[in-house]
Amino acid sequence: MASWIIHLRVAQGVYRQLGLKYIDEFILGNIAPDSGVPSADGSGYQPDAEVSHFRSIDVNGIKDVHEEVFIERYYTDARRRDYDGGTDSFFLGYLVHLLTDKLWARKIVYGAKDMFPDLFAGDRDAFWKKIKRDWYDMDFMYLRANPDFEAFRIYEDMKDLRNRYVDFFARDAFEKRRDFITAFYREGAANVRKRETYLSAGELDSFVRSAVEEISRRCSGY
Repeated sequence: MASWIIHLRVAQGVYRQLGLKYIDEFILGNIAPDSGVPSADGSGYQPDAEVSHFRSIDVNGIKDVHEEVFIERYYTDARRRDYDGGTDSFFLGYLVHLLTDKLWARKIVYGAKDMFPDLFAGDRDAFWKKIKRDWYDMDFMYLRANPDFEAFRIYEDMKDLRNRYVDFFARDAFEKRRDFITAFYREGAANVRKRETYLSAGELDSFVRSAVEEISRRCSGY
């Protein structure tokens, strides 16, 4: 749901706020849910987001994340007692990704729905294409303006991305997704042209700040 740069910006805020030790694993967990393989017909991903994001689709056709299902399966106190520090941080990162997507749907996607009601009602594909183009161009402009963005650099330079955490992704899924994401952003940042978007940089900064605060409060007990 949220873009990868938004996920990394939130991740950076949270690991700083909580003083986390296993930052690589935490960052990996923050991107891991988006490691599905596109289906041959382009209609979705394998595994489906119902599996990777523990989500359903609400009455408006917008993803609704059920993080409580993830917690029950992977992040109860009983399960965490068997985790080492890196594994625990990976699953905390996975949870932060789900919570970020949930906030993004509520604060950003529904805001776009209200801003473009006719497009949303009349041509849902065009609606998603319009807003996602703006999201990614904003990401490219952010990365271009912040070439030393810490969380992105850590993610790009990570050495061990083997999936030893969840059985619904292949062992090399995280490495393949990292290669795609980093190439996508490096090329996009190099070629983006500054333009007007329906969201401003200030609005995205505000979202990141509020998401970091809300998610850090929720996760401070873990």
